[in-house]
Amino acid sequence: MNTLGLRIKKLRKAKGMTQEDLAHACQWESQSRIGNYERGTRQPNLQDLEKLATALDVTLPDLVTGRDRSELETLPDAIQGRVRSEDRSVQNFGRSKDHGQPVSSNAGWAREGRVPVVGNAQLGNEGYFEALDFPPGHGDGYLNIHSDDPDAYGLRVTGDSMLPRIKNGEFVLVEPNKSFYSGDEVMVRTITGRTMIKEFIYLRDGMYRLDSVNAEHNSIHIAESDVLEIHLVGGILKSSRFLHSANDI
Repeated sequence: MNTLGLRIKKLRKAKGMTQEDLAHACQWESQSRIGNYERGTRQPNLQDLEKLATALDVTLPDLVTGRDRSELETLPDAIQGRVRSEDRSVQNFGRSKDHGQPVSSNAGWAREGRVPVVGNAQLGNEGYFEALDFPPGHGDGYLNIHSDDPDAYGLRVTGDSMLPRIKNGEFVLVEPNKSFYSGDEVMVRTITGRTMIKEFIYLRDGMYRLDSVNAEHNSIHIAESDVLEIHLVGGILKSSRFLHSANDI
């Protein structure tokens, strides 16, 4: 059986590493943790899995579940959500040669301190976005923040459905080409025109589960086929970060 422990052992040996080498690469003091993981007497948490995947130069989904994803349903929800979201992001955007992170097909990078604000997010029960038709690099002013996502954009938030996490008049930084994981806030737009900012929990059996930071709003489940786009909310910014012109930086 191709278990996680056996995959760790096989990948470690393929790289010519001892258990001690791998432990040091993960910044752990002793190789005993590696031995426990390989024998299956201890299960790594998500943070440890990230370190192991980096040290072994493989993607986290391939390390955790194998290439056939046959073990996915046996894992904790947080790890399942991470694997599914990373798989989906890679399918949509491809992989960076160096870091394995989803990348945009567009050339260029967002200039430091110049992320365009392209519209308003009215955050009610049936939240919607306005004026999202500006070309990249143009819009209703700028956010003074750096993003290495070439398609990053900002939205001005109105409404109180995300209180206390996002307040009326604040801005959100949206980074469409970056991975999102369980617990991250995301901007979701459905094919019916419903748009919302929610907390991504998981994508399972073709259904998204999305939670609201505002306890007054219930969790929702949306079919994957009904989602037009889902983008990472990379930051929540005060109005002091807004600039009317790129020359104001």
